[in-house]
Order: sequence, then C-alpha cells, then structure tokens
Amino acid sequence: MIKYLLGGDIMWASLTLIMLFIYIAVTIIGITRVSVKRVIQWLIASRIIYILILITQIVITIRVSDHRFYTAIFADVLAVLLGGLTELNYTNKQQNHLINFNVIGLIVVIIALIGITIYNVI
Repeated sequence: MIKYLLGGDIMWASLTLIMLFIYIAVTIIGITRVSVKRVIQWLIASRIIYILILITQIVITIRVSDHRFYTAIFADVLAVLLGGLTELNYTNKQQNHLINFNVIGLIVVIIALIGITIYNVI
C-alpha cells in the first residue's frame, strides 16, 4: 500500500540522478573555494543535497525491495558513504590538506550510486 503512495520508481530515480549531478557541481565548487567562509557555505549546501539523496535512496529501496533487495540496500550504504566522504573531504579542505584518495573515493561512490540507481529501477 505504501509503495503506491510514493510515486513511480522512475520519478524517484530521476530525482536522485538530478540531485547527484547538482551534488557534483556543488562539491566541486565548495572544495575549490579558498575562503573558509565560502567553504562552509558550500558544505551546508552539500549536506542538504546528500541528505536528500539518502532519503530518495531509502524510498527507492522501499519500492524495489521485493525484487532487488540486495542492490537496493547496497545503494543505501553508498548514499551513507557519500555523506561520510563529503564530510571527510570538507574537513580536510578546511585543514588545508585535501587528500587525493578521499576525492577519488568520492568519485567512485558517485559513479557507483548512479549505476546502481539506474539498475534498481530499470
């Protein structure tokens, strides 16, 4: 019953993908800022977006859990990991030593999340 009240799978996946692309732009802008004040402003925007991504991934998990349970849970784990890596990268940026491994990890998580989201709804 609750599945049908939440809208279509494609709609939630589209919303997730749009927010992921916005997240990419916001994070790139935030990590390349020099002023600490500007970095914090973009960190807040990144936090809002990755929380919304996590919420949409949970909705997708509810909708597709009957036939793609494990990949849906894996997408949820990736969404949580996205938040953790975001916080880690912004913390490193504020301390003026951004680590390339963390940035590469963030890119891998974003690409994996895009692929798994598409796989789950198609």
